[in-house]
Amino acid sequence: MPRKAVILAAGFGTRLLPISLETPKPLMPLWGKPVIGRVMDMLARWGVREFLVNAHYQPDPLFAYVRERCAEGLKISVSFEPEILGTGGALRKAAWFLDKDPFWMVNADIAVDLAPYALTRLYRSRRPLAVLWLHPTLGPRTVEMRGGVITNFQSARPESDGTYTFCGLHLLSPDILEYLPREGFSPVIRGYEKAMAMGRVVMGVCEENSFWEDIGTPESYLRAHGQIARRHKAGLPGAALFDPASARKAGRLLKAGVVIRGFVSLGRNVRAEPGATLENAVVWDGARIAAGATVTGAVVARNTEVRGTVKRMALRSDTLLDGAAPVQDRHLAQVLAKLRWAPNRTLVLPLEPRGSARTFTRLRHARRTVILIRYSLDRAENALYAQHARFLKGLGLRVPDVIIDDPAQRLLVIEDLGNRSLQDSLKGLPLDKQCALYSRVLSEIAVLHGAGAAAARKARLEMVHPFSADLYQWEREFFARHFLVRRLGLSDADVRSSMADLEQVARRLLAAPAVLVHRDLQSSNVLFAGARPAFIDFQGMRMGAAAYDLASLLCDPYVGLPLSMQVRLATAYANASGAGETPGELVWWAAVERLAQAIGAFGRLGASPETAGFARHIPPALAMMRRALSFCGRLKALESAMRRAEDIIPDPQSAP
Repeated sequence: MPRKAVILAAGFGTRLLPISLETPKPLMPLWGKPVIGRVMDMLARWGVREFLVNAHYQPDPLFAYVRERCAEGLKISVSFEPEILGTGGALRKAAWFLDKDPFWMVNADIAVDLAPYALTRLYRSRRPLAVLWLHPTLGPRTVEMRGGVITNFQSARPESDGTYTFCGLHLLSPDILEYLPREGFSPVIRGYEKAMAMGRVVMGVCEENSFWEDIGTPESYLRAHGQIARRHKAGLPGAALFDPASARKAGRLLKAGVVIRGFVSLGRNVRAEPGATLENAVVWDGARIAAGATVTGAVVARNTEVRGTVKRMALRSDTLLDGAAPVQDRHLAQVLAKLRWAPNRTLVLPLEPRGSARTFTRLRHARRTVILIRYSLDRAENALYAQHARFLKGLGLRVPDVIIDDPAQRLLVIEDLGNRSLQDSLKGLPLDKQCALYSRVLSEIAVLHGAGAAAARKARLEMVHPFSADLYQWEREFFARHFLVRRLGLSDADVRSSMADLEQVARRLLAAPAVLVHRDLQSSNVLFAGARPAFIDFQGMRMGAAAYDLASLLCDPYVGLPLSMQVRLATAYANASGAGETPGELVWWAAVERLAQAIGAFGRLGASPETAGFARHIPPALAMMRRALSFCGRLKALESAMRRAEDIIPDPQSAP
């Protein structure tokens, strides 16, 4: 059994920002012990006695932890990288550590529990360059393998038969060094590809009796904790990562009057007052949960005091700003200075990614909250939010007030209108009350469609280009690339036929009268902070067919309205608006266009670990697409593609 291991701990943890500024990813607790510690425990059980840990970001706390582990009789070296070198570059720099024997290499940002024997047996019997641990169902599944031999690391048909996910653990021959550049950044996968091209064999193995979770995002970090708790109860692999002491702490809080639901992992010196609620939460050392606070599906950072409702993540802003912070958040410092909010009394509450080159963070100071938006110019429309907000307010529509607009720093601070979206407001309501909510929204949107275009021309409002043949072509090519090809694997001929159908749709929409449209009028972009609806995410506003907005709202896959309500609301809108639009067939054609764009977006976002949750929206979007197609009647290639999607994508639920 190999006695040496290289542990890759240099990663910054970009997808875990901002909490990874406070604690580096390898040192984040996994049921009470740092993730890297869990990896080292497993390797030590396998007989590893010599470790090399590469370090880059926040090396000092990593050094301190390594010193603690050395006291256990392990021999541990640290390879510091002033400039991050990648997995291949890290190995090249660690060449002095290796000898002629095979060695383990493991990422320090995975939750892992398995036995090594399947990998070691395969290595001894076949003598490949490396054996990689693969998973057959979880993750992006971009590795192709036949008969145990890896043939491709960048599959053009991910998530199809014969594709797997690399889990971040390999058993390697030191010969790998021959295929890596002598200096600079390089991924070890490129070394494998070079070796494979020269005839060397790289193999993979799936171990059924194992546990793996990538913890590179807040969502996957929380998911790993929940899975480990369930596996502990069932006696399955992953149970070794559980901390029974944390469960005992949760039991004591429950007896003291704290509401505990799901899993709760508690660090040292955590205080939770009676009346607080903890549900599927990870609470780090020294945190305090006040009476009446609700922490649901969230990580609470060290020494953070929580009041009110917390989802996803909470940490103190001063941990990101003081002189001890390894990387200080200068934008946050500037915002707090302008707001005159004390950092040590301001809570940072990052919101879920929305997949639009922007990040959203709720800042809470006493009873006041605002939303901080940081954006890039990857999409030029991101810079238009503030001026569009002022324009819409001038039309009489309700939108968030702009508190700070700093285009030089590419940030905004806007009024916080809360979390209650139209989508959330519908839950538990009878259909007549749901219909009443939609009617309020449509009456407001009729103002945009009716008066918006003339007002925009008068104000010389800067907008992105109107809907055009080129834009519709971009949308259908996006759909083809990220769904028809990547997800369904359609032939070139079938893709061309579907694209021809969508070209018909575009021609129908371009023939309709053009009004000012929101462009992203889905239920999550309509908020209810009181009785009147408010609109967000309007920076893509442009001229186009009113049916596009109507279809976006009424055929929203996030909700799945019943057909009778869709028809009723479309008719009511047409009767009340001055947009010159009729309901009936054109709304369904617009729905086909809108849903194709949405399905393409879900496919693209679902392929990224940070936004993988968007993939769950594909089945309801397909169901709504099938309904829309049934009203169009002439789009046979798209209908065929949707039938194929039913066979490939599991459990598509029909729209009610």
